[in-house]
Amino acid sequence: MSSVYSKTKVATALIASSLFIAPVYGVASQYWHGDAEGISWYPNGKNLTYSESDPRVNPILTEHSRKMDQGMFKVGEHVYQAYGYALTSPVFIDGPTGVLIIDPPEDVDKAKETLAAFREYSDKPIVAIMYSHWHPDHYAGVRGYVTDEDVSSGRVKIIAHKTFLDTVIASSSGGDGPIIGARVDYSLGTLLDLGPEGRINGGLGPDFESEELTLIPPTDVFEQELELEIGGYKMHFQWVPSEASDEIIAWIPELKLLHAAEVIQGESFPNLHSIRGTKYREPERWFKGIDKIRKFPAEDMVLSHGRPVAGQEAVAEVLRTYRDGIQYVFDQTIRYMNKGYLPDELVQAVVLPEDLAKQPFLGDFYGGVKHSVRQIYVGQLGWFQGDPTFLDPLPNVAASKRYVALMGGRDKVFSAAEEATREGDHQWSSELLTHIIRLNTDDMDARNLKAKNLREIGFTLTNNNWRNWYMTSALELEGKLDYSKAIDLQAPDLVKVFPLAAIFESLRFRVDGERLAKDKTRIALGISISDANLDFALTLRNGIMEFADGKPAEADVHVTLDSGTLKQILEVSEGQAHSPALVMAPRDKLLAAIDSNNVKMLKGGKDAVAKFFSYIDLPNAEKFPITLK
Repeated sequence: MSSVYSKTKVATALIASSLFIAPVYGVASQYWHGDAEGISWYPNGKNLTYSESDPRVNPILTEHSRKMDQGMFKVGEHVYQAYGYALTSPVFIDGPTGVLIIDPPEDVDKAKETLAAFREYSDKPIVAIMYSHWHPDHYAGVRGYVTDEDVSSGRVKIIAHKTFLDTVIASSSGGDGPIIGARVDYSLGTLLDLGPEGRINGGLGPDFESEELTLIPPTDVFEQELELEIGGYKMHFQWVPSEASDEIIAWIPELKLLHAAEVIQGESFPNLHSIRGTKYREPERWFKGIDKIRKFPAEDMVLSHGRPVAGQEAVAEVLRTYRDGIQYVFDQTIRYMNKGYLPDELVQAVVLPEDLAKQPFLGDFYGGVKHSVRQIYVGQLGWFQGDPTFLDPLPNVAASKRYVALMGGRDKVFSAAEEATREGDHQWSSELLTHIIRLNTDDMDARNLKAKNLREIGFTLTNNNWRNWYMTSALELEGKLDYSKAIDLQAPDLVKVFPLAAIFESLRFRVDGERLAKDKTRIALGISISDANLDFALTLRNGIMEFADGKPAEADVHVTLDSGTLKQILEVSEGQAHSPALVMAPRDKLLAAIDSNNVKMLKGGKDAVAKFFSYIDLPNAEKFPITLK
């Protein structure tokens, strides 16, 4: 099969969109970046995105969908990238004696499909898997490739950074997982149907739909660098914190191949900040991390997202322009901050220069300059912008009540919003309607009109995270969201491999601190796992729960049980697929196990156990609004 992709629609897309491929990266008729030689492309005729022309979709975004045809790239003679199957494009390094897979995609079925596609080219055994970082689209499909027994027997290594598992735990059960999970659905469009008023593509890949998230813990972890021989190739793994704090890349010297993970995030401006919510991603650390991998004399580069790059000159150019784009936005934001600019002014002042903006890896499809600039301000200075009026402002609802009264009441504000909508001023109309909705979240006329405005704004956008949020919020306002498709960041297969210490410590995020402090209650609970030689101490006091490994010095109540009983208590029942956090506070199961004598009391009694857990909230299985606030 020819290495040149010659489908008519791609040729049309090339003419329509200068963002498809810049001349420096290769000729217009090929489906990858860089040199015309060295890469082959085998499409299968599928495309999971919405790629039709429609007035409700920005044509640049439509062309971006047409860059996501499904198939297999062959890079050189021994590297395969399954492209267009998932948000992440897993890479198969086909060594002389075995296969390394980099980044299982976000779903088991998607992983199985990519493996089946790869098996058309090689039947060698899988000997290692690399998780480039902790985001689910880089590990959650792992059981589509290997089993627990493959790993426990030593047949398969799983390579990751030393902080990988801790970060997965902290971002699912151990901290802000529930709110991040809710916001992921808005930013990635998982609650939307495919279509002109729904999801168009995933920005970095066709979609992020996932029905089964799984996890097998890493076997080989490292802090800075790791050298291993895998499948007959010597490989160098290196920590390059950037898009994620635990990001690692792979360099295979014999193949002159660089897998840059999400240090180069894909064919889009990088997500220096994710609007779903994330810790501050330091742009300066990111672009200096790219400088570290520029030292490798790579002749080919593959990524977790996006199409491969062929040729040493082209790889060097992508790395250079990508890091320059990040540095430009960071440096100029700081420059204008030092002139006293506030975020609303910064987003007008900091715009990518034309030569950078036209680069195919810096389009506005996933990350974006505007929301990155705002986060740089917050990351460097914090939320307070300097006007003490807003150190302790009126609460939103109280302020909206006064604004609506000042403007003459609900009906006048609504009429003004209708007029703004007719005039095409959808942003102003939405802002007016927000005040009305805050005062009465059941005002469906206001909600429906705001939904109309949000859609009209969304139709103009190319940034998928922004567009998806507008479209999902419109459905929320109309009361039409289907939560059955929600991503489950606390999936049972993930939770079951978490250390028990992490499971018990996560209870502290659900302590009713106000009631505990008011009652002046202090209870120290000891938990011993008899057949695993594990002891934990959980102490309630001063509105908090202190967790510690080991037996409590002065336990008020102490229980002991074996790991089999604990597993039954923690097990998620059928029908709880979207309230899996119940696994974290199984109060009723624990009390029942005490009654059946499967949990033995070493000190204190059942009433004390019940009192302890009465201060810990049961997880909220109900979905909460994001827009109606």
